[in-house]
Amino acid sequence: MSEIDELQRRIGAALDRIGQGIAPLTSPGAGTDDAAQPVGDIAKDLADAQEARSRLQDQLAEMERDIARLKKSNDQLREVNEALRTANEAQVGDSQLINSALSAEVEALRASHAASQTEVRAILDALTPLVGDTPATEEA
Repeated sequence: MSEIDELQRRIGAALDRIGQGIAPLTSPGAGTDDAAQPVGDIAKDLADAQEARSRLQDQLAEMERDIARLKKSNDQLREVNEALRTANEAQVGDSQLINSALSAEVEALRASHAASQTEVRAILDALTPLVGDTPATEEA
């Protein structure tokens, strides 16, 4: 999560710098053809930065959903395991409790896997502009 916060901070700082760079170019008397090219470049950079920020916000929202799902499944796992421990202390083997425990554990593993996949996608999206376009890899 701190990496995303850092990226958002850097994007915000870049947007501020871009805004400062646009101000002198849009002032009266700066409308020469030579100034038009940098304004176009800055506008493109601004659009790219806004797009990157939007993608990061979407990824952050997806990560938060995955984390919420993971917390919920872990809470269920704790509850079922507590019930299973109580049944074992009373020397009562309850197959339904065992099934519930296994189901909760499987759901926790699925939620953990989904959170990991989201994190990997976020990392790949952050690295793609740095290394250029590469062929897409197959998801397992």
